[in-house]
Formats: sequence, C-alpha cells, structure tokens
Amino acid sequence: MKPIPVLREAFTNKLLGTIPDNLSRYKQEKPWLQEFGGGSPWELPTNLVPAQPLDILDPEGDDLKDIANAIRMYSAFPTLTPLQARDPRLWTRLTHVELWSYMRRRWPVERHVADKGRATRFVEARYFVARNESRSLLRNGAARLWWSAKVSYDSSRQNPYELTGILLSSLDITQQILERSLGRAPSVVHGFLEFLRIQGDKLLSGGDKNRERIRRLAKFLNLSGGVTVLDCLSESEVVAMLHQEDANISALTG
Repeated sequence: MKPIPVLREAFTNKLLGTIPDNLSRYKQEKPWLQEFGGGSPWELPTNLVPAQPLDILDPEGDDLKDIANAIRMYSAFPTLTPLQARDPRLWTRLTHVELWSYMRRRWPVERHVADKGRATRFVEARYFVARNESRSLLRNGAARLWWSAKVSYDSSRQNPYELTGILLSSLDITQQILERSLGRAPSVVHGFLEFLRIQGDKLLSGGDKNRERIRRLAKFLNLSGGVTVLDCLSESEVVAMLHQEDANISALTG
C-alpha cells in the first residue's frame, strides 16, 4: 500500500476559509480537491502507510456502521503518534479524499443546506478540525472514528473492542464520555464503559430517563476530577464509584 499524504497547511486553511463558497461542492459525488487546487501543490508526502486497507463502510439506512468503521479506522492506523493523531491536515485530507463516499452518506450537507450559516458550521465541524481542542477532533467525521476506538481499545479483553461497541452504541453516550474532560483519562473511560456494560439491561435500553441518568453519572465523574486525580484511579475503582453514585441517584429519585 502507498503512504497517505496530508494536505499542505496553507491549502487546508484556504479550504477552511472558503467553505461558504464551496457548499455546492459538498454535494458532489466525487472528490474535488484536485480541481479546487487549480494545479498548485496541495499535498505533502508522508511515511504514513496504512497497516491494512482503509476500507470504511458506507452507512445503510439507519445502520450507520459507526462501530465497524471505528474498528477499521483504528486497525488501519494502530500506531499513529500523538502528533499525527491531532494533525488537522491528515483528518481533513481523509474526509475530503479517501473517505469522501462515506462522508457524503454519513454526514451529508443536504440536511442543512437551506441555512447557509448552519451548513457552513456543519461542514466545518464534520469535515475539518477547525480548532485546537479535543472536541473538534471528536466531531471530525474521520478523527472521531479513530479516537473512539483508541480511547476504548482494551487488549486485555477477549474482544479488545468490546468497550468501543458500548461507547458508540448511542451518540449521547459518545458525547457524555468523550466531550467532557474525563475523556482524557483512559482508566476513567474504561471504567465508565465497563459500568455501562455491567448495567446494560438497566441503562442501555434507551429512553429519556436512562439518558438523563447516564448524563448525571458523567457529570458526577467530571466533577470528581476537581477533588480526585482521576488518572490515579483504576478501572475497578471508577466502577465502584459509579455503583455508589448510581445507588445515591436511585435513593433520591425512587
């Protein structure tokens, strides 16, 4: 397999700055960066060779393929360095070239195109990493797949992606865990997901009541970070904390 280039920084910034003018391009079925570049250099070579083909599945109706695609993305790039994994030039390249078919079906701009401002913000969030913050990485259509698998992968389990399935089982769970500061503590992420696995019959069945309970538990852990060094806690200690807090919530709500 050939190395995957990244976009040049100046080209990435130009692409980001011209989203409103390019909204119609985001409805095209084929990648268009070569055309947009106008013959000027827009790629930088790298030594980033996928460990396996980057074979990302297109969604099929309500089956978004998020779990399968997170596994495929992480399996393709299992050894990204922290610098590579945060590089906007890489993720912007993938969303606009290699993963274009997937992006068109998973994150179609048509759903927002009636409002140009909203459509612009949508493209910025899903096709770019526009800000230097973890939340931007977790909203980019390609980076979110890799990072979801990265933070939930557990080689000690028979299925190392068992927790990845729980993390991506609903958008609300993904946001509650990864878009809070607790998402930066691996033992906390694993502990929270293991607690949800244990309490699956109780908490993963959907419904507003369960979603609110998960949000309260995530907020509890996030606030606990102010008085406890969460990174120092083991996965089992996090699970025990959540069991206790869940019991407290039950006692208060009945």
